[in-house]
Amino acid sequence: MDNRNPKIGEEDKTVRTMILVIGLLLVKESSAQNWVEERTYVTVRAATPRIDGLFTAKIKGSMGGFVWFQTQQGYSQAYGGGTFSPKPWLQLAIGAGLEDSKHPARVGSYVWLGKGKIYGLAAFEDGGSGFWYKLETNYQATKMLGIGSLSERFKGSGPKVELSIPSTTLKLWLAPLVDRCTFRPVIGVRWNLK
Repeated sequence: MDNRNPKIGEEDKTVRTMILVIGLLLVKESSAQNWVEERTYVTVRAATPRIDGLFTAKIKGSMGGFVWFQTQQGYSQAYGGGTFSPKPWLQLAIGAGLEDSKHPARVGSYVWLGKGKIYGLAAFEDGGSGFWYKLETNYQATKMLGIGSLSERFKGSGPKVELSIPSTTLKLWLAPLVDRCTFRPVIGVRWNLK
């Protein structure tokens, strides 16, 4: 979520440190989905960059753990928790953590579905700065081209196009979102850590 408190304080530094330490521990042990993404929302007045990331790790059997984070100028959050994957194509997650807000407690969850060339993600959060969600789908049409959709509270909804960069783990993407008749495009670069 990014309708946040514009001050950067000690809570922000604490959250960023927590992201780094836990994320590095999970990446070291994991072969699951791990990525960091820079995304920029473009409006008539400004371009607002934000960095998001997800680190997951299998612990035992269908049980695992995750850390999710977002950071941008004036706001950061991170939370982690457990995952449950009853099937290879389904992962459920729930966790808790902190955000840079007057009331820093934050909880979040996600459902990931994926098989072959298609996946879907539904993420939900709540806490001090309020409710937030993100819904995302993708179909890998070719080795380089993915098409899908993106919907994010406070940003809008629309189609999403991904371009995989050959011989790398990078993806460039564009989503021309619309929210209450306002055009809000977002561009991003995702680095898959494998």
